[in-house]
Amino acid sequence: MPHQIKSLHKNILLKLKALYTAEEASALTDRLFEHFFDLSPAQRVMSGSATADEAKISVLNEAVVDLLSQIPLQYVLGTAYFMDMELDVNPSVLIPRPETEELVSLILKELTSRGPVKELRILEIGTGSGCIAIALKRNLPGSLVSAVDISADAICVAAANAQKYKAEVSFIRADILDRMQWELLPQSDLMVSNPPYVTHSEKKLMLPNVLDHEPHLALFVPDEDPLVFYRCIADFAKTRLSDAGSLWFEINEMFGKELRDMVLSRGFEEVNIIFDFRGKSRFLQCFKMKHYSTSNHTNK
Repeated sequence: MPHQIKSLHKNILLKLKALYTAEEASALTDRLFEHFFDLSPAQRVMSGSATADEAKISVLNEAVVDLLSQIPLQYVLGTAYFMDMELDVNPSVLIPRPETEELVSLILKELTSRGPVKELRILEIGTGSGCIAIALKRNLPGSLVSAVDISADAICVAAANAQKYKAEVSFIRADILDRMQWELLPQSDLMVSNPPYVTHSEKKLMLPNVLDHEPHLALFVPDEDPLVFYRCIADFAKTRLSDAGSLWFEINEMFGKELRDMVLSRGFEEVNIIFDFRGKSRFLQCFKMKHYSTSNHTNK
């Protein structure tokens, strides 16, 4: 028996309201219909008596079951939006966040504020889906971009995303915490990382859709050493970053001061904590050598 688009939408919305707020359920249902039927909300409303294909209804119902199991929508659909891209994602990589989009935008703004961007050697550490590296390559096409991750599965996802957008990025599988593997990584003019920074004690504050489904390898650090990745990356940057080079981090807002003190102790200069769009201390920017004044978005 054929199902009308309108009645199907109403049924799905009702099911999702059992777990999600009315606003969340509505947004999820709209996204499902965009994905499976290529219908915007306006097109759906105007669909009249149009019916849905039975095969698509079956896949849609499976997606609803997954959502009711609190699997994130991006994993259910296999895609996530980042800047102007629709990237492939799966549970081996973190779902890209708006804050990370902001990090890329800040980097691009800082680089272009100095005039035309020359060819840069860029390294992303802990690439996951490849979102940062690919976005930088697309916006700075003349640059040489490399990205590293410990996870072979993540490298596969990132490489597929780069190929999808014809972004020439060199992906390297390596463990940044293993100093013996540093020789695998290139000398760079700009390094950027969104490393694991959530402490185990913060788990109790996290939603089940994140805690139960996103990769813990990319999320958590020990309570007793929350700066383990930052410290190692800073040490690596001191050896492989060009003299005029910059280092950028996405950070845990609770450790901004400690991070700033740490990179200063390693000899970095012009160290700045930058607030995100929510007003939280979310990014750290520093330079290997002092060379010019920074923007007014910083809190020194």
